[in-house]
Amino acid sequence: MSKKKKQRTGNGARRNVSPVHCRSQATAKEPSPCGRSQATAKEPSPYGRDGYANAAAFLGEWSALFQSGTFLRSGLTSDTVELTNAYRENWLAMRIIDMPSEDMTRAWYTLKTEMGAEDLEDLRRLEARHSVKQEITNAIRWARLYGGALALMVIRGEERRLSLPLDPDALGPDCFQGLLVIDRAQGISPSLELVQDLDDPDFGLPAFYTVNLNTEDCASVTIHHSRVLRFIGRELPATETVRENYWGASELEHIWDELQKRSETSANMAQLVFQANITTLKMGRFGEDLAMGTERQKKKILNMLSEENRIRTSYGLQLLSKDDSLENYSYNFAGLPEVYEAFMLDVAGAAEIPATKLFGRSPQGMNATGESDLRNYYEMIAGLQERLLRPALERLIPVMAISCWGFLPEQLDFVFNPLATETAGQTAELAERLSSTVIEAFKAGLITRDEAAAELKARGEKYAWWCGLSGRTDGRI
Repeated sequence: MSKKKKQRTGNGARRNVSPVHCRSQATAKEPSPCGRSQATAKEPSPYGRDGYANAAAFLGEWSALFQSGTFLRSGLTSDTVELTNAYRENWLAMRIIDMPSEDMTRAWYTLKTEMGAEDLEDLRRLEARHSVKQEITNAIRWARLYGGALALMVIRGEERRLSLPLDPDALGPDCFQGLLVIDRAQGISPSLELVQDLDDPDFGLPAFYTVNLNTEDCASVTIHHSRVLRFIGRELPATETVRENYWGASELEHIWDELQKRSETSANMAQLVFQANITTLKMGRFGEDLAMGTERQKKKILNMLSEENRIRTSYGLQLLSKDDSLENYSYNFAGLPEVYEAFMLDVAGAAEIPATKLFGRSPQGMNATGESDLRNYYEMIAGLQERLLRPALERLIPVMAISCWGFLPEQLDFVFNPLATETAGQTAELAERLSSTVIEAFKAGLITRDEAAAELKARGEKYAWWCGLSGRTDGRI
C-alpha cells in the first residue's frame, strides 16, 4: 500500500493532503520565529483554493493584495489587564459585557413543582437573602469578560470537604449559605484529570479546580467540580478549548478590532471639531525669518503672533501689518455621520446586540419599530439561557430546595420567563386565544377534565401560565 503524504498544520495536528490540493515544494511558506507564516513568491495555482480567479485582471489568487490578508490569533483572552482596562474605561465594551448578562437573569425563572405557594415564596426569600440572582449575573458577566468563571456553592459544614463530591443525601435544612463567585482572572487552575463518568453533565471537563482565595487561613483550595457552577465565555473548537484550559474566549476578543475602529473614528471626529475653523495668517518673510534668524528674533516673532491673537476681539477685529493678510478656512463635515454610523452597525453586528439597544438610539428608516431586531436578540438570549444558565440552575435549585424545605420534591423543574414584556391587554388576548379552543373542546365533551388541564399547562408552559393547574372535583377546569 502506498503511504499518503501528510502535512503538519499550524496547531501541530497532521492531516492527509491530496496531490491535487497540495502546492509545490517551491511555493511552501517558511514559519517565522513568531509563528506567522512568511509568504514567498509563488506561482498561483488554480487548485490552491476555491473561488473566482482571473490572471489577466490580477483577480483572485493572482492579486497580491488578496494574498497579503490573513487572520491571526490575538490572544486577548489571556491579557486580563487589557480586558479589565477596556471594561472599566470603554462604555461600549462595558455594555457589550453587561447587557446580555443582565438580560439572561432579568426575567428569571418559574418553578414547576407540586409545592404550594407559601413554599415557593420561602424559596424566593432564600434566593433574595443570599443574592443568588445577582451572584449568578456576576458570574455570567465575568465569564463573558475573561472567558470563564465559577460560582462555588457554600454549604454549611462542608468547608473541609471541598475536594470531595457533593452528596445530596448529606444535605439538610438551612445548609445553603450562598454563592462565591471566582472569575478566571483571580486565578483558577483546572486539573488535568477529566470527568470520566458518561452520565455526569461535566463529562470531558476538569474534575477539580484549584482556586486562589488569597485569604489568611488558606491561600488556595482544590474544589470538586460537583460543588461549582461553571460559566464560560464564547465557545471555542475542541483544540482551542484545550489550549484555553477548558475555558472559553472573552466576548471582547472577536470584536476588538471593531471596537478600536469605532473608538478611533469617534476620537478623530472630536479632533476635527477643534480644527473646524482654521485661520491662516500670511506673512511675507515668515519662513526665512524663522529659518535664518537668531533665537532672539524668533522669540520676538512668536511673541508678536501671540499678542496679535490675544488682542483679537469677538467682534472680528484683527490687527495686522500692512503686508500681511488673514484668511479663514472651514471644514466640511459632510459624510462623516454616515461613516460613523457604519462603524456603529459593525460593532452592533459583531456583539449580536441591536444598535437600537446597544447605543440607545431610535429605530432608523420608514415605519421602523425595531421589534424584529429585539425579537432576534431575545431569541439569542433564550439560546444562551438554555446553553449556559440552565445547567447551572439544574445543579443549584435542588440544593436550595433541600436547604429550604428539608427534602427534594419528586417534581422539580423550571422554565425561563419570557424577556419580551407585553401590555395587560396583549397578555389577556393571548391567554384567551390559547385557552378558548381547549375550553370549547371540554364543554363539548371531546376531552376530559384532566386532558383539558394538561393541554392548558402545556400551552402555557412557555409563558409560565397555568403551572399550578390541576383537576377539580366539581367538574370545572
